[in-house]
Amino acid sequence: MPFDPINAGVVSISILLVIILLLVSRIRHRILTGRELLYLLDQDQYEYILIDIRSKCEFEKGHIRNALNVPLPECPGYLPTENMFEKIYVYGRSRRSARNVAKMLDKTGYFNVTFYGAFCGWKGPVEKTGADKEEQS
Repeated sequence: MPFDPINAGVVSISILLVIILLLVSRIRHRILTGRELLYLLDQDQYEYILIDIRSKCEFEKGHIRNALNVPLPECPGYLPTENMFEKIYVYGRSRRSARNVAKMLDKTGYFNVTFYGAFCGWKGPVEKTGADKEEQS
């Protein structure tokens, strides 16, 4: 098969565009709005990991449905999944701490990390676990 410089150029440009898109997507962290997060929670077909970085005590008093509790001090060694393209959403006590954990996960190699921000701004349904749940019963 003879060498076709036009096809080689198109392939090279395509590869370059994919690399640029991957780099640009890793530079900025998208902020998830409450409305978007509520929509995701209502959709069964979307796969994602929702991480609550508050303390265990705060988590038990109330958290967003389907959230995993990974307290902030444990985050540096935590790898939520082997799939580096899995959608990961982070929230915590403050927007700053959620953003910092999102950056840390991004530097670890995860591509789809988004942060919601502070739990105190959450207007959706809250689940309780532990002693608080037993007291309500």
